[in-house]
Amino acid sequence: MGAYLGDSWKLKKNLTLTYGLRYVRDTGRTDSNLPVIPELNQALPGLGNKVRQPNLNLAPQLGVAWDPTGHGKTSIRAGIGLFYENAIWNNVAFDAPDREQTGAFGQFPTACNGANTPQPVIASGGALPLATFCGNGSGGQVAIGTVASAIEAYQKQYQALSPFDATLANPNYVGTLLDQGYGFGGASMFDPNYRSPRSVQMNVGIQREIRPGMVLSADFVRNVQTHYLLGIDENHAGDIHYFDKKAAMTAINVTNAQFTDAGGTPCAAGVPGVQCAIDAGATMAAYAGNGLTSSADFDVACTSAIAGFGYPCAFGGINPNAPPLPFLQSVGRSVYNGLQAKLTQNVKEPLPGIHYLNFQVSYSLSRFENTGGGAADSPGASDQDFIITSLDNAKPNRYFGPSVLDRTHQLSFGGYANLPAGFQVSMISHFWSPLAVSVIVPNTNLGPGEIFRTDFTGDGTVQDPIPGTHVGNFGRGINASNINNIINTYNSTYGGQPTPAGQVLIQNGLFTQAQLVQMGDGVAPILPNAPPGQVNLGWLRALDLKFSWNHTFHERFTVQPSVGLYNVFNFSNFDLPGLTLNGLLTGAAGQINGTDSVGHNIDRVGVGTGVYALGAPRQIEFGLNLTF
Repeated sequence: MGAYLGDSWKLKKNLTLTYGLRYVRDTGRTDSNLPVIPELNQALPGLGNKVRQPNLNLAPQLGVAWDPTGHGKTSIRAGIGLFYENAIWNNVAFDAPDREQTGAFGQFPTACNGANTPQPVIASGGALPLATFCGNGSGGQVAIGTVASAIEAYQKQYQALSPFDATLANPNYVGTLLDQGYGFGGASMFDPNYRSPRSVQMNVGIQREIRPGMVLSADFVRNVQTHYLLGIDENHAGDIHYFDKKAAMTAINVTNAQFTDAGGTPCAAGVPGVQCAIDAGATMAAYAGNGLTSSADFDVACTSAIAGFGYPCAFGGINPNAPPLPFLQSVGRSVYNGLQAKLTQNVKEPLPGIHYLNFQVSYSLSRFENTGGGAADSPGASDQDFIITSLDNAKPNRYFGPSVLDRTHQLSFGGYANLPAGFQVSMISHFWSPLAVSVIVPNTNLGPGEIFRTDFTGDGTVQDPIPGTHVGNFGRGINASNINNIINTYNSTYGGQPTPAGQVLIQNGLFTQAQLVQMGDGVAPILPNAPPGQVNLGWLRALDLKFSWNHTFHERFTVQPSVGLYNVFNFSNFDLPGLTLNGLLTGAAGQINGTDSVGHNIDRVGVGTGVYALGAPRQIEFGLNLTF
């Protein structure tokens, strides 16, 4: 529901002021009609309250236009306005299934996770036992034919517990999951303190008619967006500020007892037994698997029976009796600054043999910065209007920098010419500078306890950017020629050293630094250098042409055959938003520290589907248009 009131005031013959006020209210877009969730309020007071319905979204706007000469050839313009974005329906669709106590929703439970190990499956009639067909017990794969009957039986068991009945309990209802000790995956629910995403748009520019039909304009545009949604764990699982030494000692005792000394005697409890256990092969993953870690490793409340140990995790968060509580908070921020110039030309009979010419060229020099999110996400998955995950739960704007969708230079030009005998030739072209990439210390995949390896701020998130960098730094200050300097500095300063979580263990006298290093997975990893010939992200280059002939028969029937040549010069394009060099510093092909010119082909734009995809290899399209 919206309303707008505006006015235009001509202060002078050559000076006009416009102003207005818009009111907008989105209804049914935040599930604010659904009731309080008491189980969430028990976990964190206020978190289960009804979602706020924004009712006072007032958006003022102000603009001025001035013709300094009064001849109608020049216009100097400036404006500022506040604009609200509606809530993207996808986000609403993901919020409701966790809030409804009853109902049948699209349920696609996964019995086996990516490591080929079983995980809980919840149905309306209760939880199923863990699947027995996922792997060989150590995460390895099994032939599907050998377990087909077990899969079929498990499916029938799930169907029996999940009849299609909208009056039955919703197995995904967050209150039920919390009562059973389960988490609810990634951020999909609105925080109760929801705010509509909004932006302040500012511009100042000049437009000048150089000659009849030719107009040049130049504008500086600034857009500041706030309140876009970021996924944040509101329980702050893994945050070093909520360290529980008693829980840590319990986890250490349990782990020590699982190892023996050279004589076969179980290692002693507490700190004295730690060295014994490490000498016998104990790793940080072993200690973390018994609770010396964040509850985010298990996505359950560590105190629940399903965690397997039933006592708090050492880094359990604000409420150690609750699992991670990821919600969508209205805290994201972005800033766009751009200098935009455009020249347009429309002219009749510009040259012999050309009846009409339309031509336009535009150039943008800009910088788009934002909070960033989803450390491993490609630019194509980093649209801030949708759900992206914060890189830091404690300070969401800590890594504010160039967006991975930023392009510094964008040059585009195109137009068409009407030729004799009904022929027409048209063209459109884009030359855009590369996207940006964040420089990320990758998940080590060594098992539980990742906060001891890739959490450099102590907030509980892992796969952090290299300390001292911000989002989008590769291609914006860091590049293929100096990436090894950044990696070497990291390796000499942070690699092989304890993270803040490890420092907490040292400060509390539970481990020494030497012991964390000896375990191998108790300290930050050493990163591989980029190979000789490491590449940067590529430019987007494309020039398209179309030739057509238009002829009308008896004023009612028109035929137009045409041929279009897309990417006529067959430029090789790489690193479009859906598939770019990745910032995870694993050293593999496709990463910013593992890709030479040959390996870069992994990100080369292919033919795609349909007759054309932007940046694809040269394609020819024949067309015939009949109008009658």
